[in-house]
Amino acid sequence: MSSTTHDFYLGRGADADWLGSVRLASWDGRWLHEITRARSAGGFITLVALFLRTAEIHEAGEVTLGNHAWPWPTSHGTDYVHAFDTGAVWTARRGDRWSLRADEYIPPGPDETPLVFPPMRDSCGYTGIDAADTTTRRYGPLLGDTCLHDLPQLGLRILTDLTGPPVPGAPSALTELRAQLPPHLRYAVTTDETAVELEIEISGYRDSDPAADATAHALSTLPALYGWTDPLGGPPRFGVRVLIADDGRHTTHPMLADPRTRAVVAAF
Repeated sequence: MSSTTHDFYLGRGADADWLGSVRLASWDGRWLHEITRARSAGGFITLVALFLRTAEIHEAGEVTLGNHAWPWPTSHGTDYVHAFDTGAVWTARRGDRWSLRADEYIPPGPDETPLVFPPMRDSCGYTGIDAADTTTRRYGPLLGDTCLHDLPQLGLRILTDLTGPPVPGAPSALTELRAQLPPHLRYAVTTDETAVELEIEISGYRDSDPAADATAHALSTLPALYGWTDPLGGPPRFGVRVLIADDGRHTTHPMLADPRTRAVVAAF
């Protein structure tokens, strides 16, 4: 099951007071429902403290109170940020915008509060890049679970996620990606550590099948899912090159001659 990260603040902006953070092993809707409907700053602080203490006692998640726990420099990389401000609790999802007020959706508008957080680290713990150069990044929902993987390990994990049985609680982005991939397809992944690239070769399409382009496009989203996107043009965690295999490809990957084989990974 995929975990989720949460940060809690009193106020919004660079001078907001950080109250604590937690990585939850599962979604605790009851507690979070109460927190997001707090009507006073004091009530919000009390509910957050009780929630974090309860999560710690029952080992429901990793709680941090003293120091910033995440590799990302500010809360822009956190799954959910909850902040009490102007009489209500606002929630931002993974560095997007303050889209929820008291758990109700607020459409974008010209007067909305910018998404700015207090600086918590000097550099990005994933890349070592200076914090000032990483705060625009959007971290993918599977980066945290795979951040210690080298490229071959990451390729194997991606193949498992795409071809293995569905995992309850998987990020919705992964579920949506799997839904775009026909179940009869087979994959050969080659990792190029020099270019920091995964070459994904797809077997199961006939020549000029228009559906192949849709599959290639879907797989091109993998770097954003397992890494990050950077609107300022910074380098991705890894690149992806998608190829459509011809009918004789099993001669170089003999395992693919067996129709029961869904995937194979190689490195060079």
